[in-house]
Amino acid sequence: VWGRVAFRTFLVGKAWFLFTLALFVCSQSVLNHWGGHVAAAADVGTSSAAHRLLASASTVTTTTATAVTTKYLPRPFASRLSIFLCRCFIYVCSMGQLVFFHIKYSMSDFRHKSLVRVGCFKIPEYLFAMKGWSSLLLTICLASMLCLEPILHCAPNNEGDELT
Repeated sequence: VWGRVAFRTFLVGKAWFLFTLALFVCSQSVLNHWGGHVAAAADVGTSSAAHRLLASASTVTTTTATAVTTKYLPRPFASRLSIFLCRCFIYVCSMGQLVFFHIKYSMSDFRHKSLVRVGCFKIPEYLFAMKGWSSLLLTICLASMLCLEPILHCAPNNEGDELT
C-alpha cells in the first residue's frame, strides 16, 4: 500500500505544501523587494541600496550639500501584478483549503460529539492533535494577513494606478 497509493498521496501533499510555501515567500518578500530596475549609483548617492541585488526600486535618495531628498519611483505594473496574483492564489487556494479542512473536521467532531471540555467551552477534539492546532494557527495568521492586506486597503483610493 505504501509503495503506491499512500506514497503518491504523501508526495503530492508535501509538494503542494512546498509550492505554496515558496509562492508565499515570493509574494511577501522577494517580489515585494525586487526592483523592476536598479537605479544607477550616481542617482542613489551614498545609499547602499544600489549595491544590493534585491534593493527596492521604489525609492531613490539623493544627497546634496543642504538636504537629503527621497524620490518615490512607481513600481512597474508587471511587478505589482505578479505580487497581486501570488497573494490571491495564497489567500484563495491555500487559506481556502485550510478553512475547508477546519469546517469539515469541526462539523464531524460536533456531529459525533467528539468534544473536549476546557473550562466552560467545548472544543473539537481534532484541535488537540498537533496538525489541528498548528493548522488553525496558520489559518488565523493568513486571515489576519488578509484583513491587513495593503492591496485591499489601497484599492478604493488608487487614483487610477492599478494594484498599488
